[in-house]
Amino acid sequence: MYEFGWIPGGLAPAGLVNEMARLYSQHYGVWGPDGQRPGERVRLSAVRIREHWLSHRDSRIAWARAFGTLVGYAIAIQTRVPGVGVVSWVTQLVVHENHRKNDVGKTLLFTIWGFSNHFAWGLITANPYAVRALEKATRRRALPIEIRKYEDVLLRLGTEVVPYIPSPPETKITSYESRINTHFFLDHSQLAEMLLNVAGENRLWELGPLPEGNEWLAFTFHEQEQIGLTRRELEQMMLASDAATKQAFSRMQVTEEGHTWAKHAEKEIDFIMTTCLLKPGNRLLDFGCGQGRHALGFARRGIDVVGVDYIESFVQSASAKAAASSLTNAKFEMADCREVKLSKDFDVGICLYDVIGTYADEKDNLMVLTNLARHIKPLGYVLLSVMSMGLTERRALNWFSIESEPDKLLSLPPSDLMEKSGAVFDPKLYLIDRNTRIVYRKEQFSAGEGLPQELLVRDMRFTQEQIETLCRTAGLDVVWSRFVRAGKWDQALAPEDEHAKEILVLCRKPAPETDYLFSVDSETAP
Repeated sequence: MYEFGWIPGGLAPAGLVNEMARLYSQHYGVWGPDGQRPGERVRLSAVRIREHWLSHRDSRIAWARAFGTLVGYAIAIQTRVPGVGVVSWVTQLVVHENHRKNDVGKTLLFTIWGFSNHFAWGLITANPYAVRALEKATRRRALPIEIRKYEDVLLRLGTEVVPYIPSPPETKITSYESRINTHFFLDHSQLAEMLLNVAGENRLWELGPLPEGNEWLAFTFHEQEQIGLTRRELEQMMLASDAATKQAFSRMQVTEEGHTWAKHAEKEIDFIMTTCLLKPGNRLLDFGCGQGRHALGFARRGIDVVGVDYIESFVQSASAKAAASSLTNAKFEMADCREVKLSKDFDVGICLYDVIGTYADEKDNLMVLTNLARHIKPLGYVLLSVMSMGLTERRALNWFSIESEPDKLLSLPPSDLMEKSGAVFDPKLYLIDRNTRIVYRKEQFSAGEGLPQELLVRDMRFTQEQIETLCRTAGLDVVWSRFVRAGKWDQALAPEDEHAKEILVLCRKPAPETDYLFSVDSETAP
């Protein structure tokens, strides 16, 4: 139902800013008794939004649409303060009244505050729910005693980027309250009820009372101790793992310049053509085809190709490239490789660059491989590659147990390596569960129009014995397996080689068993 996106504030088109002004004027709030127009809607023009909220070089807009209509937006400043770090400050949040219970606002706020390596996150607000969203997104409490430490830094930045902060600021920040007088007299008739809703035995309200015309100055900081993961949160994170991995792959901006391993497709196609005895007119099935890097290369060599991927944008991109090159022998299907059913039998199947291992559960990886084998003709070949667990473990600096030490996930440093390079063997950036051997990473994505995201990604890596066993379980005969590096698959590496990041496996589908019926002549039988 909802479509989310973002754009730098300075690049916002006039149409979007006009929509924002209408949404603000209809749904932001109502003036209180001491306001400019008591009982009337607070209004804001597109001109003021652009001049006062979007003029800063580091401004950005996160937006939400439902059926094409703008239903929410947040304006934020994400700027690097010298000597301190990045501060993520939400300067305006507006959500249509009919969409406030559907997590639209929370999604917008989480995407702005979701990068865990920033120095500080916050906003000025009279809404207790926004403060709780801040605490939940950053896993830290908005505490006046912490805000007071950085009062000067925040107010110096605030007077620069927040148009409604008076100069000099009128604040009251003590050990027990944190507020600023913005002279913004909104209707606060629901405030007492809201405070009751957000308070509880384990969730005391820390920011103090709110006099009319004031708003809370609510911030959390990277140096604060994080709120530990509850069992329910941990279960939700694990249940969301597949979806997070799918999102992560969809956000990868694979280019030969950034993802150097991607530039070897033609050499790898040469290797597969020779190794799998492919010739023009043969049929090849590419599971996890991505944007068609290998599949299109095979099609250009006269191979009939079907590529399968579960990421719609990848399939659309591959199909468009095939059409642009008039490659009628290349077809692409958007489907889950675990379940897709195709009508053709294929001579060769490939499943490259860690499609096997995408899932943290071995059963799911087995489903992918078994389904691929199901589509291959008897005596046809299957070639796959997986990440080496041996190299991962040899390099590892950080081990933990998800059962007894789940909070270690919170201290895992994030990176943008998956988006920019695909180099996921940096030992500082992954955790290994010593019991399950599942590998955990935090990946940040900010390219493209999708909302910036930080995702917890987990994957499964294999020893040579494990991947060979998985292949046999899927009904395939293993011809050989070897440790390799991208673009040099013809050169087997020693398992302990620091370049041996991948294990390449060649399999063959066995011939069907034949039952022989003999007729015996009773007169000649012994």
